[in-house]
Amino acid sequence: MEREYNLILLRRSKTAVALIFPIIFIVFIENIWIFSIALSFLCIFAVYEWVTNNLKHLFFGILLIINFLISCILFVNTQVVPNVSSYIIFLLIILNTSIYDSFAYLVGSRYGKIRITKKISPNKTLEGLLGGLFFSLLYGFILFKYFEFSSLLIITFVVSSFFAFIGDIYISYLKRKNGIKDTGSILPGHGGILDRLDSHLIATPIAVIFFILII
Repeated sequence: MEREYNLILLRRSKTAVALIFPIIFIVFIENIWIFSIALSFLCIFAVYEWVTNNLKHLFFGILLIINFLISCILFVNTQVVPNVSSYIIFLLIILNTSIYDSFAYLVGSRYGKIRITKKISPNKTLEGLLGGLFFSLLYGFILFKYFEFSSLLIITFVVSSFFAFIGDIYISYLKRKNGIKDTGSILPGHGGILDRLDSHLIATPIAVIFFILII
């Protein structure tokens, strides 16, 4: 069990590192067309996986993915924080969800005892959820402390991380209904594109709304 856990963690880490560089590159060149095309490609692939895996709620799933896509494109094209590029803010939002997801997995795998979604996703534990939320809070606090963002950023990140959990559970529910573990195998240790986007589908639009209306 320990060896399997380490192998999975190693594969997830390698894939995460491989993914972060193109994301950073696309964000830092700040070209709306490249950003939109790259994100559209991912979303089309996510819809493809939804269809090929015959997941239920197809219409709702397409709406979720389109809402995610449009929210991201509109956000980076809007100046929401003075003197800070919206592309950078977008990267911070994506990183927050990834931090939540990673630490929820790490804490839950190591210390998880209280299972909160036994029938949908048995590996999801209260300890994992709280661990992910704690590191999301810590991440928000560091940005607030050292980069002079509004203190509301901390609340925004914690709330969006909770919705990352909701998105993850929703896709897990659909996969369990169809008896599948992953929506694909394109990302070693992570599954398919939809497996990686699930946490972002609701969390990112929520964070975008907070930034535009509150922060």
